[in-house]
Amino acid sequence: MNKTLDEVKMIHEEEMKNYDRIQAQVISVMLRHGCKIIQTPTFEDYDTYGNYFPAMRREMIKTIDADGSVLVLRPDVTLPLVKSVAREFPDPAQLLKYGYVSTVFREYYGRSSHGRDFLQSGVEILGDATPECDGEVMVIAAEFLESVGISDMRIDLGTVAYMDALFEELNLPDDTLGRLRLFMEKRNLVSFSELVKTLPVTDRQREVLLELPSLFGPYGPTLNRARTLCLNKKMEQALDRLSGVFQYFACAGYDDMVQLDFGFTSHMGYYTDLVFRIYVDGALYSVISGGRYDSLSERFGVARPACGFGMNMNLLYEYMTDAGLLEKVMPSFQLAVSYSRFVPAMVHDLMEWRKKGFRVLGFNQKNHVAPSDYRLMAVYRNGCYEIDGRPLTKEEIEEKLGGMQ
Repeated sequence: MNKTLDEVKMIHEEEMKNYDRIQAQVISVMLRHGCKIIQTPTFEDYDTYGNYFPAMRREMIKTIDADGSVLVLRPDVTLPLVKSVAREFPDPAQLLKYGYVSTVFREYYGRSSHGRDFLQSGVEILGDATPECDGEVMVIAAEFLESVGISDMRIDLGTVAYMDALFEELNLPDDTLGRLRLFMEKRNLVSFSELVKTLPVTDRQREVLLELPSLFGPYGPTLNRARTLCLNKKMEQALDRLSGVFQYFACAGYDDMVQLDFGFTSHMGYYTDLVFRIYVDGALYSVISGGRYDSLSERFGVARPACGFGMNMNLLYEYMTDAGLLEKVMPSFQLAVSYSRFVPAMVHDLMEWRKKGFRVLGFNQKNHVAPSDYRLMAVYRNGCYEIDGRPLTKEEIEEKLGGMQ
């Protein structure tokens, strides 16, 4: 992979065309589901993230405003969106559906790529607390991938409400619960088990905790197993709601792609119930992640339920490249004409063709260009054009150009 000094790869025209195609497809999915397309500000107050989500401080890129205040380049879209909506639409019952394609500024690692910013697309639905809303969000996410030709996917579905309800039962200090969540998030099962064995809990509570990391697999058997581990009504309610989400998703025909995972936590810190990730076959990382975040808007003065997801389009592009799913891109330009000396008549021809909408280049033979960028390569000499040694008039060249449109 070609890298600049800071290891950030420049995006070339061919890649931009494929990104544009992918972006057009996912925006089409957003619009079919009634989502308005929005953009959030590129810069945000540091305190917006630093105070509410201190865990994100390590990922943020900071800068100083002209007045000396600390700003960050947008590391996330959900937070500034919820903040803006709380100010502009204070009625919590108003249904709001938004889609976006934006650059976010935080590190990511792919199989063969690494960057400090990436293109992210996603959908946020605010004001709807129903399981059907969660189901639709997951359907939109799956349709994002289907729209670009990906049908082989695995959807890991879970709920942080189940774990939260279990932890409420334990009456443990917040720092201990934080360590348990961290070990689960990092899938550090050895440290998780060692900590659980030292906790002042009942034998039954300890048994359920030790089962939690292995509580994943096919929907039916895993859900039934989770029900046998319920210690309180809230855990049962979390499973009931998860069943409602699955029923909606199954109606859309995606049930065979789902497996449950009760080990989900959120490093962003705002998920309250549903959490899901979508993996594509052969991908090293999930390309889509999302969930429900009902308490986030309340921090900005409006108690509003919400659910959404984000897709890392750089990781998606990497996968599509490896899987051969990108369309072959035609050369951007139609004609390149090389010449040995300046001839006014040739310049007049080039200008006339450009006015007619043709994409043409004239260049001195002392330079060279990449032939793959042009559909035709011609030489101008002695008052006429040549292609592959065959002389052609201006009119014959123009006829060839017209056939390319």
